[in-house]
Amino acid sequence: MKLDENVTVVILSETVSSFTFREGIMITTKIITIETSSDKIWQIFAHDFDNAYKWMASVPNSVGHDNGKKYEGSSSAGRVCELDGNPKGMKAKESFLAYDEENKTCTVLIEFLNTPFGFPIVQNVAKFSLTQTSTKQSEVTFSVTSTLKPLAFIIYPIIKFGFGFFIKQIVEELKFYVENDTPHPRKIKAINKMKLTTKEQN
Repeated sequence: MKLDENVTVVILSETVSSFTFREGIMITTKIITIETSSDKIWQIFAHDFDNAYKWMASVPNSVGHDNGKKYEGSSSAGRVCELDGNPKGMKAKESFLAYDEENKTCTVLIEFLNTPFGFPIVQNVAKFSLTQTSTKQSEVTFSVTSTLKPLAFIIYPIIKFGFGFFIKQIVEELKFYVENDTPHPRKIKAINKMKLTTKEQN
């Protein structure tokens, strides 16, 4: 099944969203303004790359793992993120494809492990870039190119909406964490839910 290119641009608060689909590739781009210096954002996103669990609500746990090349200026050669709180469950294996410390840009390959039946994505390639617009303000561009499985073509509108919403949450959580030095309420809720689940299992 082949779908024509479809591009939608939506303004949501301070987030600009765009979607493109062609030949089984979906591109989701988010641009958001964060009220702080680019150095602080880069410190959290890039230098503390292994510890995404500190601010991402969708990641209960993450650890550094040598998944590939360690670039000059980078503190990590990759990470593995648990996505469901189960050490044997679904994971994202992430490695740098490109890393530029001076210009504060990087490209990350995201491969999925232990995926459930029907999971629609083969892999993601995420590009992250920073532009400092003033002394206390920066613009983050986060663009994810997803390779979709054939089944995804049939339900593409649902996937586009759901994945776009998911990426929007990620940049919101980064923005909140950087600006407030504390996790987003969504992350706090996820932590409390995980604690409750663990307590019930014990």
